[in-house]
Amino acid sequence: MSVLQFGKIAKSAIFRALLLGVMGAITFLFPKFLEKDVVYAIAGYAILNGVLGIIDLVQKKGEEEKIIYYLNVFVAGLSITGGIICIIYCRYLASIQPVFLGVLLVIEGIVYFVVALCVKSKLKVLLVFIALLVGFGGVTLMLFTFGFGGLMTLSKMFGSLLFLSCINELLIYSVYKKIVKIGDV
Repeated sequence: MSVLQFGKIAKSAIFRALLLGVMGAITFLFPKFLEKDVVYAIAGYAILNGVLGIIDLVQKKGEEEKIIYYLNVFVAGLSITGGIICIIYCRYLASIQPVFLGVLLVIEGIVYFVVALCVKSKLKVLLVFIALLVGFGGVTLMLFTFGFGGLMTLSKMFGSLLFLSCINELLIYSVYKKIVKIGDV
């Protein structure tokens, strides 16, 4: 079951890595992107992840246990709903940007940590380490709400954490490709 869930996450990892890398580059090059546009980009990313999850569910219907199926429906629905809420409340989220971005990175770090626990590879330790860095980086971003840093520092930190997430996605994809070659998924 954990290999199946890992496969679901890893299949679109290369696409997510591309999106995270582009968002990281834009954040580094254009710090003003963090003022409001990043909320729309994150909303689009969440909605796209939800849609990809639903497409995967439709393609694989009946191939997994009911509890896993319902969990995946819930996660896809939550992702789409979260993206829509981000669009609706963009103005408010932009005013608490470091907290918003920090919470998202903590959630992403938790997901990466769970994925890393499913991996049976020599890269497991590295994946766990990167997951912890992303999670603690999110906590650090939240600290910037107390007046430290500024937009440039926030831009550099968030961009770096997006690049780190991009690397993690690429590692997850490479592990998945090795598993597929062996025939475990």
